[in-house]
Amino acid sequence: MSSIASSAAAGPPPGMKVRLSSNESPYGPSPAAIRAANEAVAEGHLYPDDQSVELRQAIADEAGRPIEEVSVGNGSAALLMDALAYLARPDEDGTVGEVLAFERSFVVHRLGARNAGARYVEAPDGGPATVERNGYARDPEALLANVTDATRVVVIDNPGNPTNQHLSGAELTTLLAELPDRVTVLLDEAYHDYASGDPSYATYGELDVDHPRVLVTRTFSKAHALAGLRIGALTGPADLVAAIDGWRARFNVTAPSQAAAIASIGDRDHLDTGVARTLEGRARMTEHLRELGVPLTAGLGNFVTIELGTASQPVVDAYAQHGIGVRPLQPYGMLEQIRVSVGTPAEVDAFLAASDEVLAEVPSRS
Repeated sequence: MSSIASSAAAGPPPGMKVRLSSNESPYGPSPAAIRAANEAVAEGHLYPDDQSVELRQAIADEAGRPIEEVSVGNGSAALLMDALAYLARPDEDGTVGEVLAFERSFVVHRLGARNAGARYVEAPDGGPATVERNGYARDPEALLANVTDATRVVVIDNPGNPTNQHLSGAELTTLLAELPDRVTVLLDEAYHDYASGDPSYATYGELDVDHPRVLVTRTFSKAHALAGLRIGALTGPADLVAAIDGWRARFNVTAPSQAAAIASIGDRDHLDTGVARTLEGRARMTEHLRELGVPLTAGLGNFVTIELGTASQPVVDAYAQHGIGVRPLQPYGMLEQIRVSVGTPAEVDAFLAASDEVLAEVPSRS
């Protein structure tokens, strides 16, 4: 697998008129969130509430959990890093543990394990898509087969990025029933809002399972369209949440961010409208690309993952000539794939028009 360079791990390419590289919501935040953030800026000379009590309470109320089972941070990526730093750190005697994830999992899982000094172990997935089927199928038995006495954390992005795959509710229930109680399960549900149309999918909160060490991260960067304000949430057993919260930097969620997130939670109509429009765009992209005979995985996120059959960078460059930014996936060891976020209807039109030319000769086409 390729090494992770910071320049390759994050950030859209500069200068693109159509920005489909970072899985952002193209519809913008709730107007209520914008107003709340602007009002909070007037008190920018004051430190924010370090405990984010009002925001944590709003998240707790929405999730039906006590506030003690909720913490917030500077985006779900930061929370994942904090959680892995705490959960996967070496024992006092220097014994190194393992973090187990599916192959091609969200890159932050690997970064977090590295920073914690843990071994990162990958369970195999089903491999790339073909014209006939989605790729990267996930099997809970593949994870269970890799659990050892050294396994400290099993981390699952569900739905996954960039593979666009997921474990069904039934598969997740089976996995949690068979994992040892000593293992912490870290579920990364950043894209759960976009998964509502698939009856096989279930969030952890919708399952009837009994595992004592399940933590869930979510983000306001995707469906809530607050990526630039960096807000994430962690929920789980109160003792684990409190311990991980102790590892974060202080005052790490700004007052405007807290205010915007609270207001966004209160504007469900805006969120639902943005999700519905995104799913419409995803369906259009999927249908058109399949008509072109290009293999892809159209899962439950706000993006599609496209198989090229050739090195991805020239294809990325060709889209850039049309003013369209798409994401190469070299940090995941995916050298012949690109990820394309769903944009506005006009942005989807521009991408599909460019695709007729850019993808005309890719070897993957049927």
